[in-house]
Amino acid sequence: MDKRLSNLIKGLEIELLQPDVRKSIGRLDELLADDFVEFASIGVQYNKKDILDHLPKSSETKWITHDFKTKELSSDTILATYRVEKHVIASGEKSWSLRSSLWQKQNGQWKMIFHQGTLQHV
Repeated sequence: MDKRLSNLIKGLEIELLQPDVRKSIGRLDELLADDFVEFASIGVQYNKKDILDHLPKSSETKWITHDFKTKELSSDTILATYRVEKHVIASGEKSWSLRSSLWQKQNGQWKMIFHQGTLQHV
């Protein structure tokens, strides 16, 4: 897989973990496909509207990614997998999860079409 494309997808994933982006309905709208689906680590399914309605109001969190990998599934679809360390700033709560995302190039722009987080017990 092209290293530049892998770095681009990694950059987009990391961007989605940044507090300013998570609070920006406009940027979230740009990054998520209209038919986006998420299976959250808490066992809940979300769509794009759910994310745009709730994510900007969520607690500020620091995310640290580890073991980031990408796999090209087709010329316009990329699988990203990684582990993430989550630190909720207000409460000090920490957790780990395994993450996977599917990115698809739509009208010349990469958009996340699917995301899943699975809690990891360390």
